[in-house]
Parts: sequence; structure tokens; C-alpha cells
Amino acid sequence: MSTPRSIDHRCALLHQLWRFSVVGVVAFVVNAGLVELLVAMTGPVWAQCIAFPVAATVAWQLNRRFTFAASGLPPRQEWIRYILANGIGWLINNSTYLGLVLTVPLIADRPSLAVAAGSIAGLAANFLSSRHFVFNNHNSAP
Repeated sequence: MSTPRSIDHRCALLHQLWRFSVVGVVAFVVNAGLVELLVAMTGPVWAQCIAFPVAATVAWQLNRRFTFAASGLPPRQEWIRYILANGIGWLINNSTYLGLVLTVPLIADRPSLAVAAGSIAGLAANFLSSRHFVFNNHNSAP
């Protein structure tokens, strides 16, 4: 049987995951938009190499303000921790992206589909690492 406190905790956690997902959608739009702008000039691999760090920085800024609250670390240090902690999600995200654009001709012609697939694949790893290793101070809800 669930206690009111455990129910409140689960609701707060789901709300936090929802906010994290909304931030992820914004980061996706930034990433996919840059990929679409750059792909004709650089090809799909270099387009993603340029776009992904920009989108990750946007996600960090929004997550520290909207999802978790700043950690109390200096912003530069927090950003480095965010990038490092999300390394597994980055590997999952970009492995999915590269695997699709390099092996599926339909997706190679529409690389934003590969960006979407990679974003979904890396979501859980990024949420958990952000929540536990970057924004794990007393200000973070729940």
C-alpha cells in the first residue's frame, strides 16, 4: 500500500520527468534545426557534431532553471559536470543517430528523424544522470 508521502514523491518525480522531457523537446528543435541548416554544407555527421553541443548547452541552461534548479556550483563547473554526466546518454543518442543516417537511406535523406530517434534513446540515461550527479542538491525537487 502506498503512503501519501510516497504518492507525493512519485507525482513530484513524474512532474520533474515531464519538465525534463519538455526541455528535451526544445533541445531537439535546436539540434534538428541546426542539422537541417548545416547538412547540405557539411554532411550529416559534421552537422550533428556541430549541432549537438549547442543543443546540449541549451538543455543544461533550461534544466538548471526549469527542471532541477541550479546545483550551487559555479555555472562553468556545473556545465562541465552536466556534459560529463550525460556522456552515456550522449553515446546512446549519437550512436543511434549515426547508425540510422549511415545505414538507412530514407533517414539519411531526413536526418532530423535520426535526431528524434537518438533523443528518445538517450532520454532515460540523461534524466537519471542529471538528477543524481549534476542537480542533486537540496534545491532539486523532489
